[in-house]
Amino acid sequence: MASHHAALPLIPRRGVVAGIAGLGLLASGLVRAQARPPVIRIGSPDLGTAGKPSPGASSLAVLHAHKWLEEEFAKDGIQVEWNFFRGAGPAVAEALAAKQLDIVYLGDLASVIHKARGLPTRFIAATGRGTDGYLATAPGVTLKSIADLKDKKVTVLKGTAYQRPFDNLLARAGLTEKDLKVINMDWPSSKAALVAGQIDATFGGPDLFVLKDKGVNIALSTRGLGPAFTINSGMLATEAFVATQGPLVQRVVQQLVRAAAWASQESRREALIKLYAEHSGNPEIAFREELAGDNLNLRYSPLLDEGFVANYQQVLSDGLRLGLVRTGFDVKGWFQPQFVQQALKDLKLEKQWPDTDATGKPLTQGKA
Repeated sequence: MASHHAALPLIPRRGVVAGIAGLGLLASGLVRAQARPPVIRIGSPDLGTAGKPSPGASSLAVLHAHKWLEEEFAKDGIQVEWNFFRGAGPAVAEALAAKQLDIVYLGDLASVIHKARGLPTRFIAATGRGTDGYLATAPGVTLKSIADLKDKKVTVLKGTAYQRPFDNLLARAGLTEKDLKVINMDWPSSKAALVAGQIDATFGGPDLFVLKDKGVNIALSTRGLGPAFTINSGMLATEAFVATQGPLVQRVVQQLVRAAAWASQESRREALIKLYAEHSGNPEIAFREELAGDNLNLRYSPLLDEGFVANYQQVLSDGLRLGLVRTGFDVKGWFQPQFVQQALKDLKLEKQWPDTDATGKPLTQGKA
């Protein structure tokens, strides 16, 4: 299995060639530090399968599928380059550190780990709230509770948002990762190892439902267990990109907010599930299960409100307690809500999503 270290220099360029038109823009703007880049480089964990790279069940996936960013920037000759990483959050972080990306989509723990290690990012929009985690067991393996994982061979992709709910589940059963044989493995490899019976279980996302017809059992879901066991995600930009390309960041966020509004409509639930399935290679059942009973308007709210920020504060606290993060940082100062606020005004969506309080409860009734 190739590690993401080996693969790093070869960031996949998904059908993108540096725009010739963009070079003219760059040349004419050399006298100014704010020259528009010929390319906006976006990075995301690869949550797709069957050769279909995907940013998963998020508002970013809606944006990616509709090609709204490509449309938005075509008139300026600016290319949009999507880079998907099998190595997920840790691989995205390496590309960020190597200055190969401008904007990234990450789950909560991954983005907190990178910020704590000093990667210069700014949080510019929320892309999803309350994603559940799933424990899948190999054919023939039965588990009645998390405590049964003791001494079992289990994979989890370390440094990703799934590690925190997994470790919190273990802690609730009086266990730590040391009580198990935990193997750090990417999602596609984990799925293959699970089906082959090389491991007892794996913890990950709704894409695990794709394995049910191969005898794999979904033994446990974190649904309904509370914020310590679910995942939020967001879009971050490098500090340099925010400082020098503020107007471009604003346009990117505006298109993301447009995608969030599209995903938030209950009347589009079936269309949303079909879009996710078609563009990720994962079966519709995965997304139907993941979204069952969810208020789509709350789930896809792009707001960087009190509830969202408080959740990231909790992720940092959990990360420090679990030994996943070594140093703290100013969580509130990391967030830059002005881009979303401006987009809401421009798109006349100020009343679409309710603000949430520190416990994540809606303060006012947003449109359903």
